[in-house]
Amino acid sequence: MHKFSAIIEQLREPATVSRMPSVRCPAITRPTSDEECRALREWAQAAPTVPPQPASIDQLTKHLQFLAAALPSKNVDDLNGKMKASVYASLLGGYSNDALAFMARTACATLDWFPTPRQCLDLISAYRPPVSDQETALRLCQDYQTEQFDRWFANVSAGQPIGDVPEQWQRIAIERGVLRRLPGGPIVIRARYHGPFKIYQAAEAKAA
Repeated sequence: MHKFSAIIEQLREPATVSRMPSVRCPAITRPTSDEECRALREWAQAAPTVPPQPASIDQLTKHLQFLAAALPSKNVDDLNGKMKASVYASLLGGYSNDALAFMARTACATLDWFPTPRQCLDLISAYRPPVSDQETALRLCQDYQTEQFDRWFANVSAGQPIGDVPEQWQRIAIERGVLRRLPGGPIVIRARYHGPFKIYQAAEAKAA
């Protein structure tokens, strides 16, 4: 274990930090108006998505040392040990520090021996990165729009005016049988529309 830790230590290099341009993020809160919803959605769609940064060699070294200290492994000579460390560095070097930390914690909780490279990759495949601010903002906007639609649909179902709403809302209400599209294009509330005057009904009433 100590020999392997020493070999991993040889992989250390000065970490090069790649800095992404800072993006000013608005308050990620549930919109309370159409204007707030529109502004939040526009920001989420326009803001650049910052990809997760690969862990530095120093960070990767610490995670492998943590595993080496917690889980036993077979003794290896210096040459094979150095080659083994290089394989781990090559396969795991592109993952983020959070993903490697998840791998190390999961390995210690589920394995009895130092994980093979394949086991490391299998463990990392179960890692799910945190939801981005952009994804959270779009979900909040969707929740707001769903709430507004549900309120409008309940009002229209009760016979209130259709109002100026998105065409998609009207199509959904037509599909659900609340609205009706008349020949020529006008859309009316089905519960309040009794259809055009029918001659045969007038004749029946006169005969009676």
